[in-house]
Amino acid sequence: MLDAFPGPGRQPPPARRSDRPRRPSGSRARRLVSAALAALGVGIVAQLAASRPVPDGVRVVVAVREVAVGTELTDGLLTVREVPRTAVPEAALGGLDEAVGRPASSVLAAGEVLTRHDVRAADLVSGLEPGTVAVWVPVAEPAVTAALAGGDRVDLRSPGDGSFLARDVLVLAAGPGGPERDGTGGAWVAVDAEQARFLATQRADPLGGAAHVALHRP
Repeated sequence: MLDAFPGPGRQPPPARRSDRPRRPSGSRARRLVSAALAALGVGIVAQLAASRPVPDGVRVVVAVREVAVGTELTDGLLTVREVPRTAVPEAALGGLDEAVGRPASSVLAAGEVLTRHDVRAADLVSGLEPGTVAVWVPVAEPAVTAALAGGDRVDLRSPGDGSFLARDVLVLAAGPGGPERDGTGGAWVAVDAEQARFLATQRADPLGGAAHVALHRP
């Protein structure tokens, strides 16, 4: 009967073929390579589809990943893409220069189209004289709000007695909504601290309400 364990000087018997580690067969290796190439091809097709022009598309600013409130927006966080016209929200931004360098005023999801409500209005006074602040003024006439644009100069009058609330103030932006979120149109105007205090007092007056606007000639 043979010993189960070899004695001194004796070599163990060679491992059987079934005990040796197997190398991938040629067909298996080819399958692995084919699967990798297929996955790469899917990625390339998806990238080409994302960059393909959209019929009747509109160029808009889109967040490339989630952005927290207060984050300063940079080129790395945003991109410009073409989306179907029917998918463009109101007041959508069309160029990076409208957002880069300004803080986000809300959480932005990856792929979300930015609107002017998604960037902080405080940046509107950048580059103006020290002490200038931005104040939201409700405007009584919707047609006037629609006609206003940043860069216009206006007089603001009380809706009660027609007295001047502010003269020759700069319009920073205008639109259909503001902090009230009640659909009231209005404008952001640049004023000094004293004018801001006076406008706030008028807003607190029950007879105050939305201002009447007189537009200056360019």
